[in-house]
Amino acid sequence: MYTLVSPFSNTFDDIGLIYFVPEFLRWKIKRGQVVEIPMKTKIEIAVVLDFIEEDKIDLEKEKIKSIISIKNDFIFLENYQIKLVQYIWTYYFSKIHHVTKLFLPKNLRDKINKDKLEFLEKDLDDISYTFNHTKTLTPAQEKAYNQIKNSQNKKILFYGITWSGKTEIYIKLIKDYLDEGKQVLFLIPEIILTSQIWEKIKEVFWEEVLLITSTTTDATKTKYWNLIKKQKAKVVLWTRSALFYPYSNLWLIIVDEEHDHSYISDSSPRYNTTEIVWKISELLNIKVVLASWTPSIKSMYEGMKGKYEVVNLLEKYWGEKR
Repeated sequence: MYTLVSPFSNTFDDIGLIYFVPEFLRWKIKRGQVVEIPMKTKIEIAVVLDFIEEDKIDLEKEKIKSIISIKNDFIFLENYQIKLVQYIWTYYFSKIHHVTKLFLPKNLRDKINKDKLEFLEKDLDDISYTFNHTKTLTPAQEKAYNQIKNSQNKKILFYGITWSGKTEIYIKLIKDYLDEGKQVLFLIPEIILTSQIWEKIKEVFWEEVLLITSTTTDATKTKYWNLIKKQKAKVVLWTRSALFYPYSNLWLIIVDEEHDHSYISDSSPRYNTTEIVWKISELLNIKVVLASWTPSIKSMYEGMKGKYEVVNLLEKYWGEKR
């Protein structure tokens, strides 16, 4: 048996490396684990992405090196994340080791290399959940909320004007999923992280929300990675990089101001957040809400074709029509 791995270090190979799995490892090696591999004169760390049968190998088998050991029994990449790695790598023509690093914070990779993973074995307390909200929805908001909640289409384009009270609908949707013990990912552009949306969400849900920005330290990102992995964090409010954390009970993704250019990564690996969100929706069969008063041309086109369900909120919060 052979395996395709993605090393932590940069390699000459853009599509991953193939290694032989020795007999003594075959019974316990799994996708998503990290293993030790020989590379030139060094021993490197790599993530197991897939297994390959011998008859599918077109290389000279005697030249293929063997995996040395399994570094840790912990599964660092969920199955859906591995599929997402492969999607980004092929769809955006990215180097696979660059893509894999999106899913593992730098601090976590360092801890794996140094065998400092005791924190993964510790039991974590649930993040406290306090709901502090008394406002009721207007008839227009209630109609939009019910359309989103009850839609059989997993892809929603939420077309709401400024000051229409979209945040109130987000809050009610988030509460619905939290009451069922599910995780929610709320994506916002970096530029509005200090806006009223963040303040409102934090005010309503308190410590239940994880806020992560470009200024969050690597060590804190590793801590949050662990909280998300173990389902202790239920609401994650973040920019586009939140897509790559290990959700095991994610049921809703909200993308606010979906037209914003900051959702497009213009450095390697390049990707469009909306396309990644749709792929996650497909892999996990979860609902996605794209929200904006000025949707991207592509989103509006897909809505007009019927690929997305379009939900309109054209009444301002204080009753003024537009």
